[in-house]
Amino acid sequence: MSRQTAKQITELADAARQVLANVKRNPLFDRLRTALAPFGPAAVTVNEEQELYVIPCGEGYTCLGFDVLLARYNAVAAWLRDQGLVQDYLPPEARGTMRAYTAYRTLMSRAQAHCQRNNLRCPAELTPQLTGLEGKRVEVVDCDGQRRRFTVGRSCGWMPCHLALARCDSRGGAAVHGTPFQSVRVLA
Repeated sequence: MSRQTAKQITELADAARQVLANVKRNPLFDRLRTALAPFGPAAVTVNEEQELYVIPCGEGYTCLGFDVLLARYNAVAAWLRDQGLVQDYLPPEARGTMRAYTAYRTLMSRAQAHCQRNNLRCPAELTPQLTGLEGKRVEVVDCDGQRRRFTVGRSCGWMPCHLALARCDSRGGAAVHGTPFQSVRVLA
């Protein structure tokens, strides 16, 4: 039997974690979970084909698109500059690199700390067309020509985003998408 490479061991540990994610909590599998602990969580990887960063999250994964990362990074960097802090933009040639992802994580930590220290909220993820319409019912035509109606909400945290609430008394909703809107109309 040949000796396995570090990459093969990591892939095997990841596969075992995936299997365990689909198994209900059972003491019989706790020994396997304990055995996997030294291998730690999987590292962030780059999926060039789908233009995504694949990020371990709990017992699964979440994804962040290359273009979303660049846009968010540069919006937060611009806001930090407006706050009097020096921050460079991320150059387009960094798109899809681990260097860009590391810079993004560093910037987000810095912005979060600045917000917490100064009791601020970073507006980088808010939809400019909806700013000031929080709590109002709107009809939008999104960038794909789809007409939708929702009540404009706003999430919590240091970097809030606008939410599309199904009703005015909804306690949560999905992040607004389909921007920039072709039109926004406030409904009576």
